[in-house]
Amino acid sequence: MSTSLKLETQILDNKVEVKVSGQIDEDATFEKILNIKQEVYIFDLEGVSLINSCGVREWINFLEKLPEDADITYKNVPQIVVEQINMVQGFVRPGARITSFYAPYYNEEKDEVVKVLLQSDEVANGKAPSKSEDGTDLEFDAIEAQYFNFLKQQG
Repeated sequence: MSTSLKLETQILDNKVEVKVSGQIDEDATFEKILNIKQEVYIFDLEGVSLINSCGVREWINFLEKLPEDADITYKNVPQIVVEQINMVQGFVRPGARITSFYAPYYNEEKDEVVKVLLQSDEVANGKAPSKSEDGTDLEFDAIEAQYFNFLKQQG
């Protein structure tokens, strides 16, 4: 599997859905998306395998070039991106929504951490929802107040 950035776009009416996969780094370019002018942008980030500080800069610069009144939604956000959202002001534009994201849970029976896809509305009052895997209750494996901090930024 190639690690370079891949952007797959699908346009429907006034929306463009962009599947982002690979690495967001100093070589990341988003020109393909900037050439598509739409009212709604949906970013599916599930395939992002790495993001470094140069990639964060490229991402923020890219977002600043999107139309100011664009409706932006993120889904399937991996843990590595959630961590950047929590640390870097401007990684998500004001007014953007994150509908789903991955969170770390610990499976004691298997002695491993699993990434569980959560819907943003499952997190109530900053508390991780209960999850299980194959009949085993999972334990949230991060500090809730820090991990879910990005949800406070949503409109």
